[in-house]
Amino acid sequence: MREEESRVLVIACDDGRVIRLGQGFTTYACISFDVDLRPVDINVGLLRIDSLEASSIIAYSAIIVSHGKPFILFLDSLTIAGFNIISPATITRLAKAPTIVVYNYKPSFNRLYSAFSKLPLVELRMRVLKIVDKARRINTPKGELWILPWEISWEEAKGFIERFQVHSRVPEPLRLAHSIASEASLLFFGSSSLSDL
Repeated sequence: MREEESRVLVIACDDGRVIRLGQGFTTYACISFDVDLRPVDINVGLLRIDSLEASSIIAYSAIIVSHGKPFILFLDSLTIAGFNIISPATITRLAKAPTIVVYNYKPSFNRLYSAFSKLPLVELRMRVLKIVDKARRINTPKGELWILPWEISWEEAKGFIERFQVHSRVPEPLRLAHSIASEASLLFFGSSSLSDL
């Protein structure tokens, strides 16, 4: 591993379950890991469902858990908190970090358009989401994924994904971010296994 790679953190952000909390919010979690898969920090917060603010909130949360170190951001989709969107270009501009979007399936602009077509500002949302058709299939030791790297090469993106696959084809930082965000959503309703703590 090159020396500069050993100083890079991997940060994963996900929303877990989209449960309409209170006034139309859901939880998200951003977790940072060093290259040896040791957790560094976590930030859990709320995102407004179906809004347009996710890019700046996720970028800010990733900056917080990076502690000023360079990082690569893992996402599991360009949509989060229902029909909120994340723009890799905005993440790069705000957080100065490359992004790797990891899909378990082949994403489709047409499917997204039909789902988003009745929302306000559909043209703005679709301008960001049109890049999903550029996702490519990769084969990893743990299985097939579709990825969309932004400001990082396809080869480097695949290398980081494979390095962080532990229990499944989903990189461990993303799996944990999803689990923690899901548990946090349940905590708000009192039906979590952690609610008795």
